[in-house]
Amino acid sequence: MAIKDVQRYIGEHGLVETADPECDKPVYRKPGFEGIRSFGDMEWAFSRFIRERRDARRLNRAQMGTMVGLHETIFARYERAFSKLHATRLIHICEILDCSPIEMIHSAAPHFFGENREEADDKLKLILRVLDMPASTASSLLNLVEGLAGEEPGDDPRKR
Repeated sequence: MAIKDVQRYIGEHGLVETADPECDKPVYRKPGFEGIRSFGDMEWAFSRFIRERRDARRLNRAQMGTMVGLHETIFARYERAFSKLHATRLIHICEILDCSPIEMIHSAAPHFFGENREEADDKLKLILRVLDMPASTASSLLNLVEGLAGEEPGDDPRKR
């Protein structure tokens, strides 16, 4: 059953009405510490991330295109923010570039990670360290963090 009062939901979740050049109707977004980035700005952040990672891996566009299953000119559209990067393509590119999709999301929407740039960067570093941990270490760390937070093992913090 859908909620009855969408305006109440908008208010409770800190969403603000905004306009985006890609939409012909108002959209509701959550402002971050850098304000509300347009969808186009986020696509540019994704494109810069892909280009920087590709260069760091010493791959050219033709090689990336081959691995992604696209001609290099089509792949180049992602690096120019001409084509929209869908979640499935984002994951595939991250597989090839050996990075976490979390890193790419952080590049476009750091406000999901903290109240300011420093906090967001610190949390990203922490997340990446956790991802690199052996499973037993991650499990022990989770138990420690849940204990510090006064939670029962297995509690889901997203349900609060």
